[in-house]
Amino acid sequence: MMARFVNNLFLLFTVVAGAYFLLLGTYLAYLGGSLYYALSGVVMLRLAWIYFRQSYWSVKFYGGWLLLTLIWSIYESDGYFLALLPRLAMWSVLALWFSMPWVNTSAPISGNSAAVLKRVWLAGPVALGVVVALITLLDFDNDPIERISRPEVASKAITDWRSYGNTDGGTRFAELEQINLNNVAGLEEAWRFRTKVDDQFKGTPLHVDGVLYFCAATNIVFALDDSSGEELWRYDPKAEIPGEHQYAKTCRGVAYAETNSDSGEKCSTRIFTGTVDARLIALDAKTGKECESFGESGAVDLRRGMSAHIPSQYYISSPPQVANDVVVVGGLVMDSQRLGLPSGVVRAYSVTSGELEWVWDIGRIDDADIAEQNVGYTPGTPNVWSMMSFDKELGLIYLPTGNASPDYYGGERREFDDKYASSVVALDVTTGKPRWSFQTVHHDVWDYDVPAQPTLVDIRKEGEVIPSVVVATKRGELFVLDRRSGEPVHPIEERPVPQNGVEGERLSPTQPFSSLPNFRPHLYEKDMWGLTPFDQLLCRVEYKMMRYEGHFTPPTTQGTLQFPGNFGGYNWGGISVDADRGLLVASPMMLAMRTIMVTPEQVHDAGSRAAKLLGDYHPAVNYGDDKKIAEARKGYTPHDESGDYDYRKIKYYGLTMPFMSRFKLPFIGGTEVPCFEPPWSKIAVIDLNKNELLWSKPLGSMNESGPFGIRSGLHFDVGVAIRAGTLTTRGGLTFVSSTMDQTVRAYDVDNGDVLWKRSLPGNGQSTPMSYVSKKDGKQYIIVTVPNPSWRYPRDPETGTYTDSKSIVDGRGGYVIAYAIPD
Repeated sequence: MMARFVNNLFLLFTVVAGAYFLLLGTYLAYLGGSLYYALSGVVMLRLAWIYFRQSYWSVKFYGGWLLLTLIWSIYESDGYFLALLPRLAMWSVLALWFSMPWVNTSAPISGNSAAVLKRVWLAGPVALGVVVALITLLDFDNDPIERISRPEVASKAITDWRSYGNTDGGTRFAELEQINLNNVAGLEEAWRFRTKVDDQFKGTPLHVDGVLYFCAATNIVFALDDSSGEELWRYDPKAEIPGEHQYAKTCRGVAYAETNSDSGEKCSTRIFTGTVDARLIALDAKTGKECESFGESGAVDLRRGMSAHIPSQYYISSPPQVANDVVVVGGLVMDSQRLGLPSGVVRAYSVTSGELEWVWDIGRIDDADIAEQNVGYTPGTPNVWSMMSFDKELGLIYLPTGNASPDYYGGERREFDDKYASSVVALDVTTGKPRWSFQTVHHDVWDYDVPAQPTLVDIRKEGEVIPSVVVATKRGELFVLDRRSGEPVHPIEERPVPQNGVEGERLSPTQPFSSLPNFRPHLYEKDMWGLTPFDQLLCRVEYKMMRYEGHFTPPTTQGTLQFPGNFGGYNWGGISVDADRGLLVASPMMLAMRTIMVTPEQVHDAGSRAAKLLGDYHPAVNYGDDKKIAEARKGYTPHDESGDYDYRKIKYYGLTMPFMSRFKLPFIGGTEVPCFEPPWSKIAVIDLNKNELLWSKPLGSMNESGPFGIRSGLHFDVGVAIRAGTLTTRGGLTFVSSTMDQTVRAYDVDNGDVLWKRSLPGNGQSTPMSYVSKKDGKQYIIVTVPNPSWRYPRDPETGTYTDSKSIVDGRGGYVIAYAIPD
């Protein structure tokens, strides 16, 4: 009875699977895709019929199909294990079914004959597939990599970490070698501190004269002793959280400044934080008390001069930039599908008094009186939400700019919106006037704002030392420019790109492409991925249904595959460099998005496809509270020529969602894996002097992630990084802690070998840093971890992206210090 039941169950599976493959596979073939899946359907249905008749031919028939599948899989996988494995796994498991004792292939066949039949026709192809898979799993690239010599360094090593990226140029390079290639394996935890602040913890601390300065969620600032982790002081600005958006509590770091006052005077050294309720606050670095002489009782109101808006539309998430005697601040203007948002203005304030020194307003760039007026900043201009850089010798501040809202439709943008959008802009530190600019995307309708701090590094090319700036973009592109003039150091080419966007759009016919190695391969149908042939097929169909003509395919009403998506490529973590040797350490993500353009009427139609996508995928359509916005706008007189510039003029909204598998099983749910094969992030090193890729590897394993929201426990390196960056040291090491597998690693910069790693209490979301304590003479590596942590896919117990393994105990996030023990 049981044998009949399981045989009938297998028969049912074969029929259902065959029908699925035949119907969806035929549609894929109709769309111009592979014929394999339609043929799979025919095979499965034929197999069901033969199996139903209890014919031994079912074994031979299936064995022949298994062999053909193996040949097809080898061809499509290009020798990549993680591409080959899911193509073979399900079929191999089914082959094992035929070896079960309850499988009755044919009564007249003797036991010996049946065993031989199965060994030849089933075990043979399966064994061959296993051998092929093992071969692809082995790494045959054992060629030694020649180490690049380090030049003699005359200057004394800097043992502090006084700016967000260590230097004002954002190198994230520690000139320290106490921890090095030879002893990093002995690195151990030295101390641990709990922040008493739950939620996000993305801040990279500063280190000045024996003190670490941190900021946690909602801009709570605290100082720790650098050798013991003992708390010295704490400041809570009582910031009002501007909504539920993922950035609404974010603080990525603070800034440090020394005034011209005597060293013993109150507030002679200051910590600056820009808050999520749009204030710029100055604190005494020694006590954590507000500097009363700065602004009004220690703070400047950054909403002053802005057009009417609600709090969630403008706030600060990144540290300000101290440059000589001014502190410069931009601001996050919420990504949205409306017009008339707050200005993306950049302002400079005196580090001592908080008086406004200069203003860079794209819409009023020639208005000499704008700083004195401190009102009427042009609404809706591109913003500077990420970190800036400063070259003291040249007197230039480098701004990474975003694009004007709305993100995916530019038909209503003004001429000045496009001029400096998605660019790096060099401003004169004394006047705020632009010296030069370079645009990484012309008329950006992909949300490809420049997210990373421009990195200043000297490059040796053809016997000349060139002061350069490296611009890392969400596109996965790296542009290297002479930071004196903005001229390319390595070639940049304008190439034709796809056209024909939505009605009313105006696309640039060309876009800039760098000659540096990028991590943006063209996606083909065979690159579509899944755990089984079922989700592979569905992903292939969806790939064929979307418009995709490679990089810069414009958003359309048909739906567009955008790769990389608007997370990057690179994001706010940016890059680090070995500044001595001109080596760039990259950690790009490679995530794709679906983008579809819809009209406002479609969004508000509850039965429309757009409304369904809204409900299922929470895309970047931010309506806000229209009543509150209308109330805030009363009495507002715009200062730009476009009149009211109202958000209701918009013709299209852009809906975006991750390009993930939408295949679901009854009672279990979706697999929630990307629709294209890994790796999904990498770590790599590029020689900037020679413009040469030295090595590249997947960054992070799938140990803490997996299908159906289940932790797989597998250590396959598939690349699971998030947006923070890397730390590089003179000891020849690169540290990274922002992987979803909850691990901090130390890489050999020269060859990518992992020389040390430790498990973390959650996944880090900030860039590590390093310093030497004068108290004990030790070099420390600092890693921070939020509590609760973040994970992908969604937690099966809570249905959220919060890690249920993290114990929310009110003690907050973690600061972990590592050092070589005595």
